[in-house]
Amino acid sequence: MEQIKVGSWLIEIDFIKTKEFYQKFHLITEDCGCDYCSNYVLACDSFPKNIMNTFNLLGIDPRKEGEIYELIDNDDGTHLYAGFYHIVGRIIDGPDLLKPSEETEDFPTLGRYDMEIGFNKDLALVPSSFPKPVIQFQFEMNVPWLLS
Repeated sequence: MEQIKVGSWLIEIDFIKTKEFYQKFHLITEDCGCDYCSNYVLACDSFPKNIMNTFNLLGIDPRKEGEIYELIDNDDGTHLYAGFYHIVGRIIDGPDLLKPSEETEDFPTLGRYDMEIGFNKDLALVPSSFPKPVIQFQFEMNVPWLLS
């Protein structure tokens, strides 16, 4: 495992095991065929480079395994999505994603640069075949609506 600093977090990640899992796992749309999930998977191919760099750094294929959901339909035609993915690794240091900062009363994130992210030890919906140890990568971002 290697240690990397991402925003306010220092995490230890097994990039190879994470990437191998995502290479073998099925698309999000194989579990859910709703328009929101279909649009998200389609939009993954058009994510800006900085967003794809974040997914690639963590070994995640954003079209697979995750839990994603649409929050709002924005006036500009994009949709605000949120969700999470799993990573083989552990959090070495960083704020508790579920507690607001005492200084700002904001929840900690990497910052708004097309995507807000964070890491969490509290896990949900981890596939039984996912390698251990596991941390959760959470995100929120605006995604273009590409479905007709």
